[in-house]
Amino acid sequence: MYTIYGIPASSGVSTAKALILTRSVENPAYERPWSLDPDAESSFYKKTLRIFSERLRQTANPALDHQRDLYGATAGYLTDASNTDAVLELIRSGQTATVAARSVYIGQLKNFNFVKEGDPYLDASDLRSLELLLREFVQSLFMREITITDMPVLTEDTVIVAKVLTPAQLLSLETSYIKGVVLEQGRASGHLATALRELSIPSVFGATGASQINNGSRLLIDGNTGFVTVDAPLEMCEAAVAKQGFFNDVADDDSILPVTVACSIGASKTANFNRSYTHCGLGLLRSEFLFLSCDHEPSEAEMIAKFSSIFRPIGDKLPVTARTFDFAGDKKPLFELNGDQHGPLRGYGAGVSTVLLKKQLRALLQADPTRTVRIVFPLVTRFSEARYLKKLASECARELKAEHKAHASYELALMIETPAAVLSAEAFAGEYSMFIIGTSSLAEYASAPRPEDSSFTPPLAKLIVTAAFAAHRSGIPVGIAGRFAGRSELLPFFWHIGVSYITVDSYEIAPLRSAVERLDTHNQKPFFDKKLYAEIMNSFRGQEIAAIINKLNP
Repeated sequence: MYTIYGIPASSGVSTAKALILTRSVENPAYERPWSLDPDAESSFYKKTLRIFSERLRQTANPALDHQRDLYGATAGYLTDASNTDAVLELIRSGQTATVAARSVYIGQLKNFNFVKEGDPYLDASDLRSLELLLREFVQSLFMREITITDMPVLTEDTVIVAKVLTPAQLLSLETSYIKGVVLEQGRASGHLATALRELSIPSVFGATGASQINNGSRLLIDGNTGFVTVDAPLEMCEAAVAKQGFFNDVADDDSILPVTVACSIGASKTANFNRSYTHCGLGLLRSEFLFLSCDHEPSEAEMIAKFSSIFRPIGDKLPVTARTFDFAGDKKPLFELNGDQHGPLRGYGAGVSTVLLKKQLRALLQADPTRTVRIVFPLVTRFSEARYLKKLASECARELKAEHKAHASYELALMIETPAAVLSAEAFAGEYSMFIIGTSSLAEYASAPRPEDSSFTPPLAKLIVTAAFAAHRSGIPVGIAGRFAGRSELLPFFWHIGVSYITVDSYEIAPLRSAVERLDTHNQKPFFDKKLYAEIMNSFRGQEIAAIINKLNP
């Protein structure tokens, strides 16, 4: 028995046998030149190509211009139709994906030109860098690195152990069997951690040495402290699990609370939650999580069925709020995304096209025609986007009416989660009925280019109050979502900038509602405190922000 330590990512204590997800090399001693199954080999090549090129494009986004050109050139060379056709032709002749890709990509590299549209050539010295990236791709084919489609089928309680794990990989598994997740890498503030917390799966990230755990070892994972005990006795594990308790001190009647506290969901497939989670309605449906593991773009009918299974169990008169697809960052689905080449949504940060977005809007409106659904658009940074998305929703409603299809009434809101959105917030407020400030994404942008800060920093505080001030001036409500929304010590601060709506994961519902119940409000509704706004805007050190927050707490 021994113990390793990492960063708590999702609270709770659980135990099960370890399942190690690692690279599996079929035969590292030599390379097979021939494939016994060309169809399977072709499929593997195309999936690996898509994932690798997408990673290149993701890496390129925050990079310097020169690096961005290199990554873009590499992705373009890999996905060039003539090259992919040549690779597939060799695979069909019997070669493995590794051999075929090396032959085409490396063998023909001397013929490659770094030509950019409307730009001079890139420095020819970059040819070596390009070659290294191409060899990395070929190596990934040889190593048979685990992808979404290679994930195992779970049949018993398991603790997943890996170096890294994506939200799509997690959701491609039968999550009811996952009793814990231990990773050598990962961020407690990332999308994977959010999904794990929603599913109440205890998790520890940054656990050095996790990949050395033997497959099948019994693990005792404590997501509260970050400790993972390996080969722990069964009696010890059972005692630790039995010992954990739950906080249940919460108002029975939420109508007495001056701030609505509602549940965010996404990773869960249906709304079969404890009644205490949903008696205020659905706080925020993170819809992309429902489809990350799909191997094809979902149809309108498939989305209707999924959304309906979530909306209908919620009380008839209770509000539901749904965010449209947000495929930014690590939230890449298994199916291929095709963005708009032209128009207002070209380069839209959420990563969806007009075609896919229209299908989703129509599905959200048809999922439960008896209620009003609040539709929230994420990652809007330009006024043209805001206008176009509003127009698109109206167009979908008109189409459904013309087709004589029953549909819900709707309200439109915006996620405010980038500095660009904050700076345009006053213009956005004239077009939309509500803001929901996404504190997780906003915190990342507020720290850039440094690694994300876990504390409530002056830049983050200023971005939040600026967005709230714009909502106040326009007379629209403002809500809070993301990892800072559940911080009870920030509740008085949110109160004093007019926040009337907070959406958090299910495990945060009870303690936060209890904190709202105890809030010294003097029977007032949330209001915008201009004096507090001035204090925040004139603060530049963390200590100053902490002093302001502490002063607001009784």
